[in-house]
Amino acid sequence: MKKLSLDFLITFIAGGIYALSYPSFLGNGWMPLIFIALPLFLWKLENSNFKYSLVMILGFNLGLNVVGYYWIPETLREFGQLPYIVSLILGGAFCLILQPHWWVYAIWKKFRPLGFWGSERRILITAFIMTLLERYVIQQFPSYAGSPWLHLAPYLSLAPFFGVALFSFMTYWLSLEIVAQLKTRHLRWQVWTGMALFLIINACFPLSNPTSDKNLAVRIVQANIGNFMKVSSERGDANAYQTISETYEKLSTENNGFRPQLIIWPETAYPETFYGTESQLGEIFGRIHSETQSDILVGGYDQDLSKSGDDPIEAVYNASLLLSENKVKSIYHKNILIPFGETLPFGPLNRTIVGIVPAISLFARGLGTDVMETQEGYRFVTPICYEILETNYMRNLLNQWGQNHFIVNHTNDSWYGDTAEPYQHLFLSKWRALEFQLPIIRSTNTGISSVIFQDGSESRRLGISHIGQLDVNIPLSDPRPTVYQQYGLLSFLILFVLLYLVTYLRERSERKV
Repeated sequence: MKKLSLDFLITFIAGGIYALSYPSFLGNGWMPLIFIALPLFLWKLENSNFKYSLVMILGFNLGLNVVGYYWIPETLREFGQLPYIVSLILGGAFCLILQPHWWVYAIWKKFRPLGFWGSERRILITAFIMTLLERYVIQQFPSYAGSPWLHLAPYLSLAPFFGVALFSFMTYWLSLEIVAQLKTRHLRWQVWTGMALFLIINACFPLSNPTSDKNLAVRIVQANIGNFMKVSSERGDANAYQTISETYEKLSTENNGFRPQLIIWPETAYPETFYGTESQLGEIFGRIHSETQSDILVGGYDQDLSKSGDDPIEAVYNASLLLSENKVKSIYHKNILIPFGETLPFGPLNRTIVGIVPAISLFARGLGTDVMETQEGYRFVTPICYEILETNYMRNLLNQWGQNHFIVNHTNDSWYGDTAEPYQHLFLSKWRALEFQLPIIRSTNTGISSVIFQDGSESRRLGISHIGQLDVNIPLSDPRPTVYQQYGLLSFLILFVLLYLVTYLRERSERKV
């Protein structure tokens, strides 16, 4: 029991160190920490039987939860209006689902073929399995072992070809090799040569932003509307509604010499419900269009016209609506809904639970999207909130019609307050700009709003709790899907097979000698 407690403590510390490679309450994060945390965790995990493996995973996820996701209990308290002690208990329970791929990996480890799994070839297989599991086992807040490599941007030239998956694979591979080489006290020079070559290739061809005569003048509006005022306006409070409308109109029409072609409001910014493309728009949009002649992209609510407007259960979409020439031109409905915030998994009990915890919404789930296109003919997609973190979903979204010029991410991180969550969300979002080589316009209610460019850099930010508008001329290149967007993990699979074959042939030649 004493050894088990010590091992649990070690994996708990490893989880905390892992979290510090990302933005946290201690700052922006430090990428090398991932190569301390993962080897420490894998050292204990790989040397444990199935039962003890589960304890090691629990310790790691608990450390990750406490250090990296410390904001969850406070969010539950405000978002769900729950007692503090209940929020703490539920927040602690999140360690069971933060990185669920490890539980699946423990099952695979139990039933994998017998033999020495510290050999070079089997370490490659293990790293490959870990990469696939973290990719396809659903996470509530998707993050990958390769994500901290973002600290090295723009020196990540392989991202548009292989996505974050390759960087996760290299992270797992080297971490497993560190454990194996320390255990055998034998240096495998070929592993370190391969890692050095990987770093050199990424560094020699840094990502860059396009130089183009095509520019889109974008105004991002950040109104910093508090949660309680937002909810009050949605429930019919005339004063709250007037305050919100006046704030957005003033920021949208600010006459500072900048002539926007696209004005963007954040997620669920407009409190009134739209009714599809037949919506009769409020006077506020007519006035904004009259003054700016700009398209307006609004985060709002769109009624499912096939359901009764008197029934709030799954009858309204969390939506992005493109308003052009004072009418609704096209609409996107959010597809990936946040459990316990936007949807519930309890079927017929959902109505009862919503009555007890009124802060929970039950949105309808979107299917597909209309083409989003500005008056100038620039196409884009509009993932909402955490959808931007799902790289598989983003590939499918971009490939629905192709020929995209940019991405708009509507977000409302106001429920998390002045914590690390908005910084973590922004940090992980940047990977989509690298993978798809498209600028991302990030529009948030309370911050952080900015434009993320293709090399991972940013425009000026509108920070946490800031009120204002961000005017940016965004250079746009001709639409050209990246290798990763076209083929997904196929390129990574081919590279893995080649690496495995090289290792196999080299080991066989060494045995003959």
